[in-house]
Amino acid sequence: MFLNALEHMTRRKLLLIVGILSLFYLLLFWRGIASATPDSMEIEGGLPASNADIAYAALSIAGSMLSVMVWGLTIILGASVLPDEMEAGRMSIWAALPHSRFKLYVATTLAPLLVSVVTGYILFGLTALITSFYAPFTPTNIPLALISMPIWLSATWAFVVLFSMIAGKIPAMLITFILEGFAVGMGNMVELAKAVPDLHESTFYTVARIVTFILPFERGYRSVQMGLLPKASMLEEALAFMGFGGELPMWEIIYPAVWATALFFVGYKIFQKKDL
Repeated sequence: MFLNALEHMTRRKLLLIVGILSLFYLLLFWRGIASATPDSMEIEGGLPASNADIAYAALSIAGSMLSVMVWGLTIILGASVLPDEMEAGRMSIWAALPHSRFKLYVATTLAPLLVSVVTGYILFGLTALITSFYAPFTPTNIPLALISMPIWLSATWAFVVLFSMIAGKIPAMLITFILEGFAVGMGNMVELAKAVPDLHESTFYTVARIVTFILPFERGYRSVQMGLLPKASMLEEALAFMGFGGELPMWEIIYPAVWATALFFVGYKIFQKKDL
């Protein structure tokens, strides 16, 4: 069943498209970072930027682009595989075999998550590697970035799989894309407040914190970036708008995984009652 779900994504050319887009992105990023030097970039006071500053800027900007790509992949794959298998009648064939509903659900839905996580590792990893060739830097916490990747994407995956069974494939994609954008906007406000303490007193900041708790789609992305970005850079405050403004408490790093697990089992309960 798991292999069948992978075969489904291959048959629909989804993986091929992802591969082509990834190669195109890596080529553009390589051309961009290759032209950057510390002398070509200045920071506050007119001082030339260090390699760590260039790496921080490059990874922050690239991370924003990559997050959209990987999020989009997770949404499209997560909303497609299970509904398509059910509509094609293949799920009823698997259900007629001596397999539990839980095994059917897990094997079919985990395949899109695995593809998204592996793609995320490859794209973020190669981006950091290319950056290090031109602007050597020391990542803050590589194990944190590795652990955070599946936590980050599991929240989007669990949500879109659940809503694909409630509203259908296309509506689930649209709903998730809209809520992702809203959550990212609120998350940027939370990150900016770390550099602008006065924002903590605003109603907008309170709303932003509530949204990031109800929809923790982007909290895992922040911790991926927190692990990859250089240990020391003078650009942290200036790039708070780019999605990183300081450390996250441990509960915010773990919470998206707990949230995704809850949605995953809600989705299973719905799947359990469906007539295959």
